[in-house]
Amino acid sequence: MARASNNKIKIGVHWKNTVSIEIPSSNSPRHPKLIELDPNIPLDDYISKICDDWKIPLSNSIHYALRYDDTHKFVTEQNRFQIPTGQVFYLSLSHENEVQDILKYLSSNDYQRYDSTILERLKLAGEDETFALEFVKQNGLQYLLKLFTDDGKLNNYENFTPNLLRSLHNVIINQQAISWDDLENIDKIVDQLICGINASKLFCLHSSVAMMILDSIISMESKYSLKIIQTLQISNLLDYCSKQHDIETQYYALALVNIIMSKSDQTIRSSLVRAMSHTIVTTNLRELVQLIIIGDENSNNDSFTSTDTAIQSSRVSIFVQFLNFKFNEYSTCCERALLHLTRSSLIQQLWLLQRFYLNELYTNSMNTSPDRLDTKYRDMITELRRSAFDTDLLLSDQSCQDLTTRLSSGNINESMTTLTFNHRRVEALQRDYERLGFQDLREPIKDFELIPPGILSLQNLFYFCIHQKHDFIRFVLENSCKTLQQQCPLVKSAIEITRILCRLFNIGIEPNRHQIHKDYFLLFYTSTSFFEQAFARCLLLFNKTWKEMRACDVDFEVVSSVVYQQISQSLDDVCLMNPSANKTIIASYSPSKNQTISSPTTTKSTMNISLTSVALQRFTFDYFSERLNANNYKDICRRRDEQELKREESIMRLPIVETLKERLRSHVQSLTRQARLKTMKKGQIFFTIESRSGAKKTKNRAMYWQLLDNEKHVQCSESPTTIMKENNTRDGSTTSLTRTMIPLENIKDVQCNIDQSRSGNLNNQERLPKIPRHSNANMSVTIVLQNDTTYTLLCENDYDMSCWSDGFNILFHKEMDSFYAREEMELLLNLLCQLQILELDHPSIILSQHSLPVPIRLPPTRPVSSI
Repeated sequence: MARASNNKIKIGVHWKNTVSIEIPSSNSPRHPKLIELDPNIPLDDYISKICDDWKIPLSNSIHYALRYDDTHKFVTEQNRFQIPTGQVFYLSLSHENEVQDILKYLSSNDYQRYDSTILERLKLAGEDETFALEFVKQNGLQYLLKLFTDDGKLNNYENFTPNLLRSLHNVIINQQAISWDDLENIDKIVDQLICGINASKLFCLHSSVAMMILDSIISMESKYSLKIIQTLQISNLLDYCSKQHDIETQYYALALVNIIMSKSDQTIRSSLVRAMSHTIVTTNLRELVQLIIIGDENSNNDSFTSTDTAIQSSRVSIFVQFLNFKFNEYSTCCERALLHLTRSSLIQQLWLLQRFYLNELYTNSMNTSPDRLDTKYRDMITELRRSAFDTDLLLSDQSCQDLTTRLSSGNINESMTTLTFNHRRVEALQRDYERLGFQDLREPIKDFELIPPGILSLQNLFYFCIHQKHDFIRFVLENSCKTLQQQCPLVKSAIEITRILCRLFNIGIEPNRHQIHKDYFLLFYTSTSFFEQAFARCLLLFNKTWKEMRACDVDFEVVSSVVYQQISQSLDDVCLMNPSANKTIIASYSPSKNQTISSPTTTKSTMNISLTSVALQRFTFDYFSERLNANNYKDICRRRDEQELKREESIMRLPIVETLKERLRSHVQSLTRQARLKTMKKGQIFFTIESRSGAKKTKNRAMYWQLLDNEKHVQCSESPTTIMKENNTRDGSTTSLTRTMIPLENIKDVQCNIDQSRSGNLNNQERLPKIPRHSNANMSVTIVLQNDTTYTLLCENDYDMSCWSDGFNILFHKEMDSFYAREEMELLLNLLCQLQILELDHPSIILSQHSLPVPIRLPPTRPVSSI
């Protein structure tokens, strides 16, 4: 895609003394240049201008090109539009001339020269696709293969230099015209590489490139792929993950293991379990993970927290350093950014390896139903019952055999006693199975026939019973004292927890190398038997959540969904970057204003050690258990409510919903007005203070106020309860109920007043707290008539005051300005919008119209009378 004509970018170009360009030396220094690239001007014009400034003959300028200073790729007219602003380049030979110059040396017999210089140039240039195509076009691969097969010089592993192997790899993978199968004598090269890796004869610098080539051959599905998969030993590849090897070697060793696992049969896959069961391999992988965690934490402290941030930061710093001519610091930044990318890729390979390992360990058990006749699983169930209830000899299997022997004897009385006792034993066994949470009391092993998780749940439950016997017994006894409906079923919970863990850890699903990894998979390397320990801890969490929710047997699915969210959130908390933990450590080491920093270096080193320890603690089983306790049922409910509110708010902010609100707003205002007028028509009793000009005030007189149906008069009368009290004090004499009709046209003004203890008025945006009945802090609505007579209605709370003030505003054709009116209108508006959305998502169900059935007995037909 072409760049806009007016879009100019700024780049930097510098001179490299290591560039092999045969030009006469210049007395004037070749200073770096800052150039503004115009997309309408060819690159040759800029190169000619650079050659002129650096005193390079212009006749040779057509043989030169610009190359990226970090990736060493060539800049052409086709890819120039991908250059970012601030990128740094150096002057070099063009890709055609670079190929010719390298082939000139490769065709000679000067091995000492091209080993040190030419192969290094070929390794760097081979990463560029344009160069690779030109190199293959000019038969450059024949010279590389000659170096491998030269019996006089290079027929041994020590002379397989990293540059030679890397050059061959870079050229092959960066072009389209040739594959590994088309190369001559490639089978000999593959045999030598496989033999060297299996026998560990390759040097550390050579092994990474050798595994890189083998990984490329398998990825491109060459005809040699099957030979590599069947010949390479996974145990030997895992030995390269030790800390004595560099990160690149560790990465390609893991990548080669993973690609072999993805393309091999079950026999080769089973060798992974045997290889990872060795203590040396386990220790090497654990040390590798710890180095990754520590290295990632240090990179986070140096602001290299992500790939994009690292690249963007390095570009900015590179451009600034270019202006200051500090290219040494620039190369250091590039190396640190590359190191971070390698570490992220290494974590991806560790995640894939663990996925393959978990699948080989648990997939078969997860998809297998138990055999009812298998004594192994029956013994497991018997051990569960024995550990939970500690049954005596009378209920043991040996006692049952003794009873069978006695039953075969001829004593009838003893036989009847034995049958009765055996029946009691069966009832006792079923009662124990019921307390353990089995659903099938006759054959408990049938509970584990559901796939998934199959027999894996029984194996996990047996692990819990053997290794955490105290917690197992407490789980059973806590629920034994409850009713059957309130008990948390142990076996059913174990099956559900196993299903949840298999789902979260993707057991039984073939891993995808392009899938984003999860950091909590590193727990399997740092903790021994993490899957079984996690099962035991999550099973206790299920019982804890069951008690917090006060659940019964019908609530099992609800509890299961809550526990799933608790486990999932706890696993997500185990991550390489935890800003909250880092902020806590940094805050604890931040000096106060009154403190002086005597040794900043010591403080920084101490803080880095603390941050490292925090990072390592996040990948322990204890930290995972703490997160399970922290993510309790109350927090899960709060998060669910927050997510639901955010979802509703996001929906209500959509443009189409805003348009719908504007259409419904007039209807909502009409409904709110009707509700206010309905409240006034219903009537309400207020303590009323009546004030007339020249008359004495009447305080705290209970009056009944009501709006008449014609909405033109307001009626006030004495409260019926007040009349009854007065009649009782006058010895049975009756008093008529006095009523006052106030026309709306006689009302001059209506005011809302709050006493001095509550400042403000009705127009405040904040909601006033509710005032208790008969409190001293009163709110009132004052009605002022045309003859200066005032009625002050003392309200019990701010809501009553708002309703009546809004009602009078409606009658006087004014806006409702109270807080409650705005709140109710907004609430009703949101409800109507949600109903409209629900109607769009779920259209109304239209029932099919059925014809009326013909009655069995028809009424008799009456004959038509003749006239």
